[in-house]
Amino acid sequence: MPKRLALAAVLLALACQAGAAEFPDYPFIHTSGTGFTYVAPDLGEIDFEVSLFDADPELARRNLEARIAAIRAVLEGAAVRAADIDIRDVRRDIRKGAPAGVPEYDLKCGVHIRIADLSKWKTVVGALIAMPDLDGFLIGFDSSRREQIEGELTAEALKNARRRAEAIAGGVGRKLGLASAVSTGDLKNVTRAVGLGGAQSVGYRNPVKADPDREGLLMIVPMKLSQSVDVIYRFK
Repeated sequence: MPKRLALAAVLLALACQAGAAEFPDYPFIHTSGTGFTYVAPDLGEIDFEVSLFDADPELARRNLEARIAAIRAVLEGAAVRAADIDIRDVRRDIRKGAPAGVPEYDLKCGVHIRIADLSKWKTVVGALIAMPDLDGFLIGFDSSRREQIEGELTAEALKNARRRAEAIAGGVGRKLGLASAVSTGDLKNVTRAVGLGGAQSVGYRNPVKADPDREGLLMIVPMKLSQSVDVIYRFK
């Protein structure tokens, strides 16, 4: 037992030395900043499931294929690109509550659709939610300007972080120097070592709506987008 305790003490000491080696060896300020904005989306995605049952498996499959054909017709009528339509393989799930004996199956098929022209959103989604045997709707929105917006939000977050650091430095009678480290997440070890709660990189928080509010799926709402940074500045 004493040997084990001694080994544990050595390992703990080594861990502390490793942490200390990563800790800045100069006077510094650690701060964070966030940039956020509201953006009107120009891309939309919708997921749902086609689910059918019939005591005759062949009839169930024909009905499922007919429903998929109707979905494709709606999408073709709205000029949705074939590359933006993903209809997954049909699967068989044992039907819940079926009587004992020969098992009964639900035939199910997942569908994912990307709509690059939101002027067609209400037409497509309205037609889909009116169809029978479609369930489990889930939608989300995005922007084709993702990279540009992320860059702008990062720049805003960095400005906010510097303003906060300058205020802290002025409060203790010092001047702010150059940034020594920056991260879009927690600055590892340093943040935890000094007990500071670092900001998190959020990126996109897409508004998502799901069943049972089917009519609500027709609405296109702005997205609140944000980006956070952690920065370490030297004192002059």
